[in-house]
Order: sequence, then C-alpha cells, then structure tokens
Amino acid sequence: MSATNQDSTASLHLVMPADLPADSYGRRMVEALRAAGTGITIHALPGPHPQVDPSAILAADVALARLPDGAVVLLEGNTLPNLAASLPADSRRLRFTALVDRLRWTEPGLPDEEAAARRNLEQGALALMRRVAVPDDAVAATLRSLGVQPGRIVHAPADTAGAAALLAAL
Repeated sequence: MSATNQDSTASLHLVMPADLPADSYGRRMVEALRAAGTGITIHALPGPHPQVDPSAILAADVALARLPDGAVVLLEGNTLPNLAASLPADSRRLRFTALVDRLRWTEPGLPDEEAAARRNLEQGALALMRRVAVPDDAVAATLRSLGVQPGRIVHAPADTAGAAALLAAL
C-alpha cells in the first residue's frame, strides 16, 4: 500500500486500487474534486480488485489503520470487497463515503456463487457508509434495492456539479 499524490492540504483521503483506469468514475471524481480546490491524498492498494485477495485485504487493513481519527475517507467501489472485514472496526473512527459507479456483484458472467459472495460483501460494506456517491439514477436504484437509505445516496456525476454535490454532503 502506498500513499500517492499526497497533498499537504488534503482534506479528503481516497482508498482505491492502484491499477484503477484513468477513465474510471473514481479517477474522474478525483479530478473534479481537485478542480473544485479540494485536497486529496490517494492511498493506492495493490491486488486484484474487486476479487477478494489476502494481500489486498492486508493492504486495505494497513491503509485504514494509518488514517487519522475523524478523517473523511472516500472508498472507490472496487475496493469494497477487500475492505469489508476492516470497515466495522473503523466505521466509528473514520467518516466513510463510497464512490460507486456499478455494483460488482451484477457483472455479467459471474458464477452464481461468486455473485452471491460479492453481493453480501458489498451490501455489508455499503451499510457502514455515511454516504454513497453515484453517477446516475440506475446505480441509485440498485443501491436502494440493497437497503441503502435514499438520504445516504448522493447523485454525483464525475464533473464540477457532482463534486460540489459530494462536498456538500460530506
């Protein structure tokens, strides 16, 4: 695990996969937040996200343990399965918001057993979030079907308006 793009004026922390594509929702949201003047420290996790992997789980545990009490922490959706076990211990200490552009358990071609395991991990992790930022109504509807309360869902496309909506909700 490494902190990259560290900003000495950071007010937010983002935990994300190290290999997250440049055009992903999480990376585009980082750019929108930075354009809005928000400092962000990125904590890039190794491992095959969203697949559950022991090395990724260890890196996630270490990343969360190093964050200061009260920190606002954005969790990129691909990391949720590997963070699921760590979140309950840190959910009172840290202020979690997930950035979710799609639910990984809904991916086509997943065997039923794998989809069910991912669904349970994502549902449990999302239950511990103060907010869940989504780019559109379709993702919001899927979150509601998992029991995420509408008041915790923030419609935040990866643009200036979305960054403003997310910052207002934090």
